[in-house]
Amino acid sequence: MKYCKSLIFAFIIYVLASFATYFSMHVYSTDISSSCFECSYKKDIFLSSIHISVIFLLLILLKNILKKKWSISIFFTIIFAILVFFNNYNIFVDRVSSWSSYTFTEELLSVLSNSYLYLGISTILVFVLLKLFKF
Repeated sequence: MKYCKSLIFAFIIYVLASFATYFSMHVYSTDISSSCFECSYKKDIFLSSIHISVIFLLLILLKNILKKKWSISIFFTIIFAILVFFNNYNIFVDRVSSWSSYTFTEELLSVLSNSYLYLGISTILVFVLLKLFKF
């Protein structure tokens, strides 16, 4: 049952990461990717969201191996926000910034201004779900 709960949670993380990234960077969905001219926007999002889910599965496995009883809700929530923000940043760099002359600060500010709403909503949902799943 413990593994089933972990898999369900990883799937929820996948859905929330996909949601946050898709709607945050939807403005750039028609832009061409600089790394792969034939890659679709959805493929980029869903593939990177799978990576985020796998990272969370590994973190849950690590917690179970260490058999620690500490609460990981805040830690996992921060990790989720960082990973999704990094995902949004990669999409922005791949689809927008590589075709222009943005500085690193301008890239970060652009990604933050595009993703704060959906990233905030999904991060709060992750925190609530961590409390409900009692991780």
